[in-house]
Amino acid sequence: MKIYKTLTPSPWALSVALGYFDGVHKGHKKVISQAVSLESQKCVSAVLTFNKNPKAILFNINENRIMSNEEKYKIFQKLGIKVLYAIDFEEVCNLSPEYFVKSVLSEKLNAKFAVCGFNYHFGKGGLADAAVLKSLCDKYQIKTKIIKPLLYKQKPISSTRIREAMFKKNIDEARKMMS
Repeated sequence: MKIYKTLTPSPWALSVALGYFDGVHKGHKKVISQAVSLESQKCVSAVLTFNKNPKAILFNINENRIMSNEEKYKIFQKLGIKVLYAIDFEEVCNLSPEYFVKSVLSEKLNAKFAVCGFNYHFGKGGLADAAVLKSLCDKYQIKTKIIKPLLYKQKPISSTRIREAMFKKNIDEARKMMS
């Protein structure tokens, strides 16, 4: 897996999984696996993620990680990701949603597909959601795949739920949502 720590222009057409992927739980794995499956469309699979949790940076709070970046990267590689962009959130946090899609996804990453979860947010202030991503990607000829939530006990699996289970020392519950 080729790892970039900044938004280096891609020489390949990419199918890009978007997100922070804290914990790489079942829902995250579905997003990433979709990006990998799109390699059949003559794309190289990639993940665009951040070195630190965007919420920790935006709200100046301590980051409560489920796993280290190195652990996440090993899982990305096992899932078949070929290119990893693990950048500083500050590199994109002030971009408008359209500028992010145009400049980052289209021009720098040469994305042909963008894959995200149903609750993905991006752009300055995180105000744009997955529906906005799809609309903007359509404008720049990037196909979008929005992955529906995976449920555990009738609720979407999320990193927040996993952290809560771990805090309550319910490791079995956390493990069921992750693997």
